[in-house]
Amino acid sequence: MPKLYIEEFVGITNRLETLPLAFAIQQEFGHDIVLDWRELDSFEVEGTRQGRVTWLTKLGAERVRNCDEAVFAGLRGKKILLRSLDGPPHRLDPVYMQIPTKLHLKQHLTDDVRTTLKKASGRPVVGLHIRHGDFHVVDPDSYRIDGYEWPAVPIWWYEKAMTSLVKKNKDICFFLSCTGDPATYQTLTKNFDIITLNQVSNYAYKNIGNEHQSKINPVADLFALACCPIILATPISGYSHWAANVLGTPSSCLVPLPGATRAQPTIGIVKIYGSRLPRWRTAGRTGSDTLPLDEDLVGLDLEQSVDTGWL
Repeated sequence: MPKLYIEEFVGITNRLETLPLAFAIQQEFGHDIVLDWRELDSFEVEGTRQGRVTWLTKLGAERVRNCDEAVFAGLRGKKILLRSLDGPPHRLDPVYMQIPTKLHLKQHLTDDVRTTLKKASGRPVVGLHIRHGDFHVVDPDSYRIDGYEWPAVPIWWYEKAMTSLVKKNKDICFFLSCTGDPATYQTLTKNFDIITLNQVSNYAYKNIGNEHQSKINPVADLFALACCPIILATPISGYSHWAANVLGTPSSCLVPLPGATRAQPTIGIVKIYGSRLPRWRTAGRTGSDTLPLDEDLVGLDLEQSVDTGWL
């Protein structure tokens, strides 16, 4: 049986984005999918197995970084080192939403997610995903995306969006998932009712600064965030995408509109559950699939609590 290997060449959610192509290849050519991921002590991927990628493994392997139909058709019988996050749409679209059903959070983490989210006591919960570190704030006074590949959302935008949400429904609490340490976001934690997990991460990734290293287990955090019906997201981020559009039940993403300022912190809504990552990233870079909301957030349902039934 030919083997297909995926190693830790990018972050966890980008690696999840390689799985549709891996399973499409498996369905077509019968490959054995081997994952060299340290996070597999937190979850498992049904239909794969854990293994090591060494120099010997890489010897003679077909390195697939960009997969079109011609590349795909030539993979029969080959040992593959997969690094492609995309592929032929007609191959990936039919299998994409089969992937979340193959992902199983370990029971002790599932129990902790449920226990933590029960703190909301049935109140409305809005997820909050802050990605800084490898994403950078371009302009401290406005949200800008022009000419920048990975723009971060300024903290003040989250604070103003959260203020607008609480003004509309004072019972709202927030579930915070973030890079770095949640305690560092003091302007948010002291002014809003915020819930966080207490599952400390034991993953130390190479070549990543402390601001991007997550204090909380990033897998458990992802599954918990995916339980939230509304998420204040980081546009373009694959982590926000997997939480809102792939795992769990459909979530509405609230995002800053390009050009948002402290005086006018404009908000847009994106609802593309079941779509692949390229559509999400296009939305973040071009404004496609993004509907502007007015100051009163008309049409936004803020009565929903978390859904942990799918875990």
